[in-house]
This record gives sequence, structure tokens and C-alpha cells, in this order.
Amino acid sequence: MKSLADEVPELRGMHWVRDAGACSGVYALEDGRTIIDAGNMYGLIDELQDIGPLERLERILLTHCHFDHVGGMEEIFQVVSPDVYLHPVTREYLRLLRSPFPEFFDALERDGKLKPIEDGDLIPGSPPLRVMHTPGHTAGDTCFFDERSGALFSGDAVLPYRLKLGPVLSKPDELCGGRMKDKLRSLKRLMGLPVFHLFSGHGEPVFHKGRDHVKLSLYTLYQSIHEARPELAWVAMGHDLLQLGEPAEARQCWGKASQLSAEAPEVKGLLEAIEAAAGPPVV
Repeated sequence: MKSLADEVPELRGMHWVRDAGACSGVYALEDGRTIIDAGNMYGLIDELQDIGPLERLERILLTHCHFDHVGGMEEIFQVVSPDVYLHPVTREYLRLLRSPFPEFFDALERDGKLKPIEDGDLIPGSPPLRVMHTPGHTAGDTCFFDERSGALFSGDAVLPYRLKLGPVLSKPDELCGGRMKDKLRSLKRLMGLPVFHLFSGHGEPVFHKGRDHVKLSLYTLYQSIHEARPELAWVAMGHDLLQLGEPAEARQCWGKASQLSAEAPEVKGLLEAIEAAAGPPVV
């Protein structure tokens, strides 16, 4: 287990359990009072006990319904009984897991342990976390944002750039309601946040450059959509950045697009939008 405060002192009390193969990583906050996701391999209890008694665990926050993020809960509930915070859509898709997990979550629901959360909710704690419903990978994908430090706990909604198998791990899962149009909308929303650190379900924690990885995730998605005309990926990014009030970065995107196809009407249209946003020249 890695203490995030070793890299950034203001992240004191936050820890990371490394992902392994098909098992997601787990983030522990408040020295183990809160965890985000639970992986799917035995041994998580031992990791959590490295930072304190397991009895202090009060809540589990789920980013989505995939087994590699929730399977480890069975081991935890053999010892303690924390509350489980999840989006209602995620709750429904958990019914698709193989037995005994649908029955396991039914039992938690009967016992009042499942706590539904909605977009915009603030989960109390240290730090308090803002709930962000970010469908796309699955219909219930949820990110948790620490507004004080700029740390985004993103599950599989955003993965670090250049992560091996990253595009596969974060692609829309249609069986669980994942849709490309929703993923685009969610990434554009996340790009508008002051994300400083990115803590995702797979891959190493990203310190100080979190928003860059959000932007790269969106650009990579545009690339996959516009394989036949790669300049359009830059055009789309340029328009998104312009909407966020970042004309200098939008112009850089136009420069990349014009190198690929300067005469394309979409490329010219981006330049016109950038110049219009700048207003008339000062005389």
C-alpha cells in the first residue's frame, strides 16, 4: 500500500492499493474509514489493516458495477459491515453479476446498507467528496471529486494516458448501459473541472497533471471516432476548449488540424470560431 502523502503532503490519510491484472486498485481515505471500490482479490483486508484496524471502515464508495471493482466486498463483509454508497443505476446493473453476488447485494439492501447517491451530492468526510455521475463506460459510472485538493477518483471513466490496455478497460460496456455519446459528454464535463490529481481504477496515481490526462482521454476518444479524418479529432478538441474559455489551447488544436488538412472546411470553421471569440482587433 502506498501513502499518497509521500508524494503530496496535503493528501495525508489517503492510500492506494495497487491494481493487479483484472483486479482494480483501491483507494483508502481517512486512514481507512472510507474506501473507493474494493477490487476482486482476497488480501484487501490485510492491506487495510496495515493502516489501522478494519473496524474503523465506515463506508465503501463504488464507482461502477464491474466485478473487478466490487468482488472484494465479500471478504470485507465477513469481518465488518460498512455502508455502501452507489448510484441507483449501478445498483440495478449489479443484478447482472454471477451468483452469489446478486444475492449478496440483495441482502445488503434488505439490511439498509446500500446508500443511493446522486449527481451533485456531497459525501461527508475528510475530505468531503462531490459525487459526479459520469455515464459512458457503464450507465452508472460515478466519480468522486475532492474539491479542496483537486483529486479526482475516476474509476474507469478516465484512465491514465498510455496505460497498457487502457482503451479496452475504459471502453463503453453496452451490456451495462455504456454508450459512446455518454462517455464523450462525461469526459467533456470532467475536462471543465480543476483536476489536479487523477486517481483511477487502473494504473498508477497521477499527481499534479490530472487534467492533462482527462484531456488526452477525450482526444483519444475523438481519434477513435475520426480514424478516417484525423484532423477532425483536433477540431473537436479545439471547439471543446474554446467553450471552456481556453482560446490559446484551442488555437494549438487548430494548428495541429491545419497541418493535417488546412483546407478542410471544419478546420477553417474552427479558426473562424477562435477569431470570433477573440473579438475585433484593438485599434
